[in-house]
Amino acid sequence: MAGALLSALSGAAAAMPCGAPALGALAGVERSQWEEFDAQGKSLVRERGTLQVAGLQALGRCGAVDWSAQWTRSQGQRGYDGITSTQAPLQTQSQLRAQALGIAAWLPVSGSWAVGSQLGYRQVRRDIASVGNVLGYPERFDYLQAALGVRYQAALGERVRLSASGWLGGGPGGHVKVDLPRADPVTLPLGSSRLLALGLELDGGASAQPGWSWRAGVLYRREQTGAGDAQALTRNGVTVGAALQPRFVQRHLGATAVLAYRF
Repeated sequence: MAGALLSALSGAAAAMPCGAPALGALAGVERSQWEEFDAQGKSLVRERGTLQVAGLQALGRCGAVDWSAQWTRSQGQRGYDGITSTQAPLQTQSQLRAQALGIAAWLPVSGSWAVGSQLGYRQVRRDIASVGNVLGYPERFDYLQAALGVRYQAALGERVRLSASGWLGGGPGGHVKVDLPRADPVTLPLGSSRLLALGLELDGGASAQPGWSWRAGVLYRREQTGAGDAQALTRNGVTVGAALQPRFVQRHLGATAVLAYRF
C-alpha cells in the first residue's frame, strides 16, 4: 500500500511543475540497540553502542508535493552481551557499518497536515569480534521497507518551521549472508519486518529561492524482524547442521543536522 501511494504521489509530482532541488550534506550521531530472541521470547543477544552518521540529501517540490531522497552511512561499535552454544555468558564487541537509501513524498491534506509515503533499502554489516576460544564472524543484512506517514508543520518565524512526523510500515523478508568460522558461507532468510518511526525537525533559511538552508532534528526508529526459516549448514560441501536467523529488534535514537543549497 505504501509503495502504491508513493508511486501515485511520484506520478502526480512528475505531472506538476517542479522547482530546483536543494542538495545537502548530513551529519549526526545515533544511539543504537540490537536484541535477538529465541522462539520462546527469551533474549539471546543484546547490543548497545553509539554510531556516527553521515550522508547526502536532496529535497524538492513538484506542485504541492514535497519530496526527498536520502543516503546515509552509519558506523561505530556496540557492546555485545550474549550466550554461547553451550549457554555460557559471552561478552564481546561488534563493529557496525550500515547504509540506508530512501525516498519519500508528502502531500498536504488540510492546513498544516500532510500524508506521506516512503520506500527504503537498508544494509547492515555486523562483524562480531572473537573472544577467548569463541570465534567471531561477519554478517550482512539486506532488506526493503515501505511506510505510510503523517506530518504536522508549524511556522515559528518568518523563515523557521517545526515539523513533527510519524511513520508506520514494514517489509517482506530480506536475507543475511553469514560467514561462520567452522562452516561454509550461507545465506539465511529473514522474516517480515515492522517499522515505527517518530521525528521532530526544525528547518530554516531559503525555501523556494536559491540559497542556503538548514535542518536539524531527532528521530526515533524501531524495527522488528521475524525469525527466518532454518537452512542447512555445510563444511566443504558436506552437511554439518542447520541454522536460522532469530527474531531481532532494532532501536535507534539519533540527532542529525543538514546544510543544503538550492541552485
